[in-house]
Amino acid sequence: MKKTAEEVLAQMIGLFTEYLEELQEVTEGEAQNEFAYGEKTAYVECLEYISEWEGAAKYGLDFEVEKRFSL
Repeated sequence: MKKTAEEVLAQMIGLFTEYLEELQEVTEGEAQNEFAYGEKTAYVECLEYISEWEGAAKYGLDFEVEKRFSL
């Protein structure tokens, strides 16, 4: 079953936010976690782009992404 753009964006917001909460402890200086840091950076960037969508706040993206998930 195909989803609307709104449904897909809402799902992405939920998933990326969940993934970032799991990666919250990862910092750039931890060599053993370079992959996890890169993953975190990618999710932050994706959420920042999605936050430009006019409906983002309706689906919980009503915060400044980099302030909440600092890199």
